[in-house]
Amino acid sequence: MPTPELFQFRISHFNEKARWALDYKGIAHVRHSLVPGPHKPKIKKLSGQEQVPLLRMDGDIVAGSNVIIDYLERRHPDPALYPQDAATRARALSIQARLDDEIGPAIRLAMFHELLADPGYFTRMLTWDQSALVRVGYRLIFPAVRILMSREMKITPENAARALEVTRGGFDFVARESAATGYLAGDRFSVADLAAASLLAPGVEMDPSPFAYPKPAPPSLRAWWARWKDHPGTKWVRGIFEKHRGKTSEIQTGRASVR
Repeated sequence: MPTPELFQFRISHFNEKARWALDYKGIAHVRHSLVPGPHKPKIKKLSGQEQVPLLRMDGDIVAGSNVIIDYLERRHPDPALYPQDAATRARALSIQARLDDEIGPAIRLAMFHELLADPGYFTRMLTWDQSALVRVGYRLIFPAVRILMSREMKITPENAARALEVTRGGFDFVARESAATGYLAGDRFSVADLAAASLLAPGVEMDPSPFAYPKPAPPSLRAWWARWKDHPGTKWVRGIFEKHRGKTSEIQTGRASVR
């Protein structure tokens, strides 16, 4: 069968969920990094929708981080991300759903609201692994992309303020719920921990970072990280990455990223 392919945004917490699941299960795969905005025609052609991450594997097209994880869990159940116990599994999946629906979108909106004030760095961040031609072209069209992004994501000062509160609630949740065992569902690593650590990772300064932000980090990004630096939830996120992120299963092809 053809090698599995993951179509992704390199700097994206929902895409990190899918990367982590593939790596955790040791599934060798190729990654195609796309540029937000111009990615839409290609992904629409592949899947009939416009969102990434998108996995092409064994003739199947699977879109969405939670759907990809479910697909991998059924096709490659070992090592498991779903707890065996039915009640614990239900809790883990419920936590993932809450994170996907509430906290993941909120931390992205809040972060983008702060970083959009620095379009030079923001475009570097979204295109750092692309060719020089793509980086220059994206910088030129970015004023239009920023308008569309702000409209689609409803990025306003009022929404950003609410998103900051939701984000803080996410860090509160993982600190509180992991206190007994170190994990969010039972006493072992599960999809709940993978989802929480991935989706809260944009608020945590880590080196190496799962997103490999271009260096040096600008004042806007350092100020964003400083908001959460002393929160116990950020310590939990770092700890989960250190214990369970492991090595990559990405196959380095030497080819340029798909655009």
